[in-house]
Amino acid sequence: MDNELLLKNVGNTIRGLRLSNGLTQEKLSEKIHCDKNTIGNIERGETDLRLTTLNQIAEGLNVSCQKILKESETLQSDLFPASINYDYLRLFQYCHKLTPEQFNIICNAAHLYVKANK
Repeated sequence: MDNELLLKNVGNTIRGLRLSNGLTQEKLSEKIHCDKNTIGNIERGETDLRLTTLNQIAEGLNVSCQKILKESETLQSDLFPASINYDYLRLFQYCHKLTPEQFNIICNAAHLYVKANK
């Protein structure tokens, strides 16, 4: 794996783990005493992070450095489970704000969309 791809995969893994923990970049940066922009740069694969920084991020996410690196090796960028879980959580929280009628309309529209795109 080339260095550019490695940095992007590590960044995507960190982003997915951060989102699955329900943390914003700002909250993670506060938790580990790191600049929010640095977190963003790392997540986009724009910076070559130091091992000590990776360790701080891992501790802030309650995982090991090894977990981040292992998930980065097998990352499928389009289907990162943590990001998908976070999207479901956001959808669930949004749906709680809907009336039963609004929720029914959305479910029917989703069903028609799936049916039409099989």
